[in-house]
Order: sequence, then C-alpha cells, then structure tokens
Amino acid sequence: MTVGPKILIVDDDPSFVQAYRAILQDEGYTAESATTRDEALARLDAGDWTVVLLDQRLRGADGPNSGLDLLEEVSRRSPGTKSIVITAYAEKGAIERAFAQGAFDYLEKTEVLDSLLRVKLRSAWEIVRARDAAALARGQLDAELQATWSAAVSEADMNRKGALLEDTMDTLFRTMPGFVVAQKRRRNEIEEIDLIVRNESTDPFWSHEGPYILVECKNWVAKVGRSEIDAFRAKMQRRRQRCRLGIFVALGGFTEPFLTVATAVASESPELILPVDRACLAAWIGSSDRVEFLKTLHTEVTTAVDNR
Repeated sequence: MTVGPKILIVDDDPSFVQAYRAILQDEGYTAESATTRDEALARLDAGDWTVVLLDQRLRGADGPNSGLDLLEEVSRRSPGTKSIVITAYAEKGAIERAFAQGAFDYLEKTEVLDSLLRVKLRSAWEIVRARDAAALARGQLDAELQATWSAAVSEADMNRKGALLEDTMDTLFRTMPGFVVAQKRRRNEIEEIDLIVRNESTDPFWSHEGPYILVECKNWVAKVGRSEIDAFRAKMQRRRQRCRLGIFVALGGFTEPFLTVATAVASESPELILPVDRACLAAWIGSSDRVEFLKTLHTEVTTAVDNR
C-alpha cells in the first residue's frame, strides 16, 4: 500500500528528467527514474508507485510511440498506479490509444507543463490516498468481522451468543457497498427486529427489492421451524412492500416446513426470504465479494422456485 507520493519518471532525455525532479522535489515527492523499457519494468516490479510519468516517445524497438506500450505493464505490475503520458508530439491517435490502455492523464511539453503537471500530480495523489484509506478501512472491518464471527461461534452463553450473531450480521453488511444498517435490535410492544438494512445500492439487481431488508438471527442449536418463518413474514408484510427481501440466519439450520414455506412465499408473493445456516454464513463471511455472494444466494432461491 502506498504510504507517500512516490513517482517513477520514465524518460530517455536527461534534461526532462532533471526538470521533472525539480518539480517533484518542490512538491515533496520521492522520485526515481528509468531511461529504458527494461529499466522501467524492473523499477515497476520493485516499487509501490503513486504515479508513473511516461514519455510517449521513449526509444524502443516498436517505433516512435513505444512508451505507450508500457501503459499495460504499469497496470499489470503496479496495480492502482496512475500513469501520466507526457509528449512533445501530441497526436489524436496516440491520445486515444493512451486512454484506451489506462492512462490517467496526457500532457504536452509546453510552456505551461510545470503548472499543469503539479496539478495533475496532486489530483493523482489524492485519488491514490483515498483508495488506500478505503482499503485500510475495509481491512479493519474484515478483521472485526472475522473476530466477531469467531466469538459468536465459540460463545457458550446463549444470550451473549445471540448478541454476537447480530453483531456479526451488522458488521457483514457494513463491508458490503450499497447496504447500510439503519437499525439494530429494535424492540417494541409489537415486534422484535434484529436488523433493518437500508438498500442504497445503485446496482439494478437490487432495485426491485424495496428500500429495506429485514434480517432475523437465531442462535438456536435446534432447527428453526414453520412458526418462525410465519412470524418473520408478518414483520415484512407490516412494511407494506417497502421490504420485499428478508434474510433469516439460523445457526442450527432449518426444518423442512420452514424451507417449504420459504419456497411457497417466493412463488406466491412479492417477498423473498433467504435462509442462511451456519455453513452458508461462514462461506458468506469468507467470500472475496460478499455482494456477489448474496446475489448468488438470491438467484439460488429464485431458481428453486422456478424449478418447482
């Protein structure tokens, strides 16, 4: 992960390398340089770069624009690094090719290059810094999720185990873009709801599910039965179709009547209830793409209805 602005200059003209170094020094960036393709590849493999300043006409075997051939290598060898192509010979075809191959920006060597380059470097650095901050936050959330789930599995006290299971689901949804936990452990004279998740996803896949998702958590050793799904469905229906998707988590699994009703609900009404047992929840937590995992679970239940 990038911890400071680190720039790789790829240019075979010493005068431009020195000019870039002066700009970078003024901005407080760390800079290294490469004058050939092979040297650039070695540098890319060895460092974690914020930006690569790439001379379009770097001399090479593939013609006058051989510097552009390095764009795909930057993306492959140093993912997330921003490439800025710099040239004294701007051409429409070269510009289009540069952006098609992943360039962050394209600058001409003119009298205002100094000022433009400073602005572009700051912009690239802000983007990389925001990306790294998001990755750090995601890593911290992942660690919190794993720790909470491990505690829930090993906890012997049933009240504490139930609270930890709810905390696990809360943290799980916080790792999933587009879903926001609106309320947790809501208790009143009418009902008890473990989690209410707000559906803010821009993915069309979720658009028909309504603005809210209800989550029920049961830490029972025994399987959950028919009466529990009936009560859960009633909670969903009280939202007047603002909640069409429910997720029922049961560590002890589900009886056949529960699963039969879940299938019938999906085929006969706007609601869809996704059963999640211990093994399914463990796989969801361990998934590299948890939103995609939820999509797959959604599809499996829907397909089961279609195949009745």
